[in-house]
Amino acid sequence: MTQYTSGSSQLSVAQEQNKQREIDRKLENEFIRIRDKHRKALLKISARAVLGPSVIRVFQKGTKRRLKPILENINVDELLVLETQEEYKQWFEENLEKIAEEIVTTNPKNKASSIYPGYKWGHAAKVLNLFIREVVEFKRYFSDGEAKRISKWLYIPVDSLAIKELKRLGVNLPFNKIKAINTEEKFYDVQEWLGHPASEVDVLRIWFDDMWGDRLEDEN
Repeated sequence: MTQYTSGSSQLSVAQEQNKQREIDRKLENEFIRIRDKHRKALLKISARAVLGPSVIRVFQKGTKRRLKPILENINVDELLVLETQEEYKQWFEENLEKIAEEIVTTNPKNKASSIYPGYKWGHAAKVLNLFIREVVEFKRYFSDGEAKRISKWLYIPVDSLAIKELKRLGVNLPFNKIKAINTEEKFYDVQEWLGHPASEVDVLRIWFDDMWGDRLEDEN
């Protein structure tokens, strides 16, 4: 026996299908928007995480507000075309200059003497290194393969705890505080001292700064 579907029923089904297609189209467009915004959002989140109280407290009021957009606008996608440590060094120094210039502007020596003379190779380098590590290692901005290739070039963010640990291990540092890292030679010497032994045991240099597990154990 042949069954017939009324015209009104067919129209209702067609309307529901059209409605669902429209919803799907809107959802697809929303995910396209999210995809396009996601990577930029990761940079904003990373900048906010890096410029926390423990980092920003040495600077004048207003420094965080001025540094945040500089970090957010660093073209980290350029890391994908780099092939050597030397190329990374050049990229690093170009971006370091931007951060150092802003720190000087917001923190003149007569108002923030505690960050001098190492405002650039000490404090600015610490901010930049923390930001790059956050993006590459923790925020999954890059694919696993990309992050693995880039991570071997990264410099450790030198802070007071890292300085203390290096001295404990017998490294004869020519400085005791971040503000005393006032030349590129001092900065790169630390990176070299850590880079060679790290590569010998197939560990990333930046892991030296990941001593939080040890620090937490010491606190308990």
